[in-house]
Amino acid sequence: MVTITSHLPVFPVFFDALPILGVDGSLATVTEFQTNPSLLGATGKVHAKTGTFLQETKQDLVLKSQAFFGYIDATSGRRLVYQLVVNDVKISSITDVIQVFQNEGILSAVLWRDF
Repeated sequence: MVTITSHLPVFPVFFDALPILGVDGSLATVTEFQTNPSLLGATGKVHAKTGTFLQETKQDLVLKSQAFFGYIDATSGRRLVYQLVVNDVKISSITDVIQVFQNEGILSAVLWRDF
């Protein structure tokens, strides 16, 4: 779907509406990647929709799914279409969910740098 969308006339509007890593929306506070100088340039280069699904069981709180889904304007000059998904992680607090966001931000920045 993301690849198909990039060829539609409405793509610029769609793209501009996506949260931007380290800049705005649900990715504004995803900034741990910036502590690595080789990843700092990824700020503003990752545009992705986030999605989070938590489920409470009798014993646990489970992060059923946390995803980034969008585009990376990589250092190679290519625009990458990508998706990162984390599934079925037991968590103890919202802090754990925030850390998953940070980890996905780091992975997104590595993709920006290396591809």
